[in-house]
Amino acid sequence: MPVLCIIPSSLRLRKPPRRLMLAVVLVFVTSCAWAKGPDPSQTIPLAPLGFQPLSSQFLLAGSSMETVDFVDARHLLVTYSTKRLLRRLPDCPPGDQDRVIEAVLLEIPSGKLLARTEWRVHDRGQYLWNLGHGRFLLRIRDALATFAPVANLSKGNAFYEKGFIRTDRRIGGLILSPDADLLIVETLEPLKGDAPIEEAKQDETPVQINFFRLTPQGEDEIGIVPTGALRARAPGRIPANAAGFLSAVDQGRQHWGFSFQSFSGKVKELAAFDSTCRPSAMLVSRSEFVAFGCHATSTPQIIGGFNLRGEEMWEQSMTESYVSPMFVFASGAGRFALSRVLTHSAAVDADAFTQEQFDGQAITVYQTDSGRQLLRVDATPISRAGQNFALSPDGLRLAVLQNDTVAIYGLPALTSKEREAVQMAEAAAPQIDGDPALALREKGTGAMTAPTADVLPSGMEAAPGASSVNQGPIAPAADAAPASNSQGSGQTVGDAPPEQRRKRPTLYNPGEKREDGSHAPE
Repeated sequence: MPVLCIIPSSLRLRKPPRRLMLAVVLVFVTSCAWAKGPDPSQTIPLAPLGFQPLSSQFLLAGSSMETVDFVDARHLLVTYSTKRLLRRLPDCPPGDQDRVIEAVLLEIPSGKLLARTEWRVHDRGQYLWNLGHGRFLLRIRDALATFAPVANLSKGNAFYEKGFIRTDRRIGGLILSPDADLLIVETLEPLKGDAPIEEAKQDETPVQINFFRLTPQGEDEIGIVPTGALRARAPGRIPANAAGFLSAVDQGRQHWGFSFQSFSGKVKELAAFDSTCRPSAMLVSRSEFVAFGCHATSTPQIIGGFNLRGEEMWEQSMTESYVSPMFVFASGAGRFALSRVLTHSAAVDADAFTQEQFDGQAITVYQTDSGRQLLRVDATPISRAGQNFALSPDGLRLAVLQNDTVAIYGLPALTSKEREAVQMAEAAAPQIDGDPALALREKGTGAMTAPTADVLPSGMEAAPGASSVNQGPIAPAADAAPASNSQGSGQTVGDAPPEQRRKRPTLYNPGEKREDGSHAPE
């Protein structure tokens, strides 16, 4: 973080003695040399909890090895891989990479350990997502469950899991909208041994994309409503929320136009963006987004802030070369944090990651409406998976995993102008209605129906080892809570009348052949 060194006015003498002047210069130089960025307002040591240093090989490759999340204003959830012997499971496929994840629930500011548990996961991909409102999504191989650690703490089982989504397919990507109101699950054919089953090799659209609207219910439940499915060529990012999705249209002469299409079919044209490469957009709230673009290069070093009122709010340059941009959000405070892994050059060897290729991990907190940078810190060690930092729901604290501690940094309170901007953003949020799968299918065969990593400009690649995305989820299990509200499309969702038997949630398309030879109901 840049530091401005100011000489106190009491030392500004009209004719300072030579010895005093030398002393002032030395103070000026050494003070600037010692300034290495902001100090945290609080640190919580993890070593007493059994935390062990993590392998830089896996962290640099993008493996999901550690996470930190605010459960609420007074609790942190921290997870990390541990080193221990594992009992061999007879049904584990030969390609599994089993490891144990330790999860601890901590009280802040005391750092007191309130609860802990262990999960055995079977790969290096992302296993945890924050659903907001104190709820979390856990992936163990291709099964998803939810838990609410603070809500269940008083019941004596903080990490009680509820089945959420069931699938016999293989999860290839999970995408969660900024407000956790839309879950996109991308699945592929299951593996047979070490390779996909033979039939999948002939399928031009092997990826099935399922959409689910999510709503918090009760103390520890998330209501889930399936809203359709479609097929695509490969997993990828879709900039969408529960109301609609963003798209960019090439208008020629390095000029791009953004539009937001609601799932009910309404299209709103938004502000334009000049870029020498195809811009990549990311929603940061229900009515605001940022876009990465290029100026005279193929590297996305321009970032702009936009809203659904059709305004470009700001635009900034980022001079460093970087990979693996990752986001966390505090949309209720009109803030987001962006992590970038800085590199010494624009070209990074994707097959041989070494510490020498990287120049640190910079985490910057922005005010969404103005682009004001509230804080910039460097994380140590570098984690390309980008789950080593979190914003509190009120946007007033940033937590970062620094070696074997959690460092918590204070952020300035919102100004009256910023609070007004948050209210305007909430008022501009579009209505939630329509069918996501139908709207995207009607869009055509472009990037929205077949999202692929090559749509993203250089430096915007999906995190390796994290299921091809930087945030995400899956689909409903038999005991998952259905959402009980109307979605405004004339169709009431929620519990079916007693005389109607609810169909078991599934990720198969209607009529599609299951692995056991049966067919999904029409």
